[in-house]
Amino acid sequence: MHVRYPWHPLHGQVLDVCGSHAMAGERSYVVVLPDGSKTLLPVWMTEASAAVAVPLTTTPHVSVAALAHVRALMASSLDRRGRHPEADPRP
Repeated sequence: MHVRYPWHPLHGQVLDVCGSHAMAGERSYVVVLPDGSKTLLPVWMTEASAAVAVPLTTTPHVSVAALAHVRALMASSLDRRGRHPEADPRP
């Protein structure tokens, strides 16, 4: 399977697929890494649309609303693991 997503560390490499997996609506391939270990690779990272160039800028712009949304997602994830996001910064 060709890794097409440009920001994946294995971008451009072709990996052997030894299975597939789906969780929370996201399909992934089980791939064999160069060191022989296995990992999940989201299917979308192998599709031609993932290779579309995204322009980079020297000055990034992120809205406050987007940052607030990311913070809420992270807090929600930590809360599900039984920890309050403000209580302990360690993973």
